[in-house]
Amino acid sequence: MRRAGGYGLAVYECGQVVEKDSYTCSHCNRVKFVQPKERPEDLGGLCKVCMGLICAECVDKGCTPFEKKLEQQEAAYHARRSYGL
Repeated sequence: MRRAGGYGLAVYECGQVVEKDSYTCSHCNRVKFVQPKERPEDLGGLCKVCMGLICAECVDKGCTPFEKKLEQQEAAYHARRSYGL
């Protein structure tokens, strides 16, 4: 993977520090760690609809970006509030 988009540090109780590149799945917002020179297809892939990197768990679920899910939840909340619920 050429540009992972993030960088993570894992510090263990024994004092060991592990540094890895990471990316955030566009559909579920999970942070995934990337091995050096790993291909995007091996990680999950690139969604052709939203053009975002996705994890292996989201490959066959269709395209519903995380931001869109949040907007749907907010709209449902505002609808319930307008009904007095």
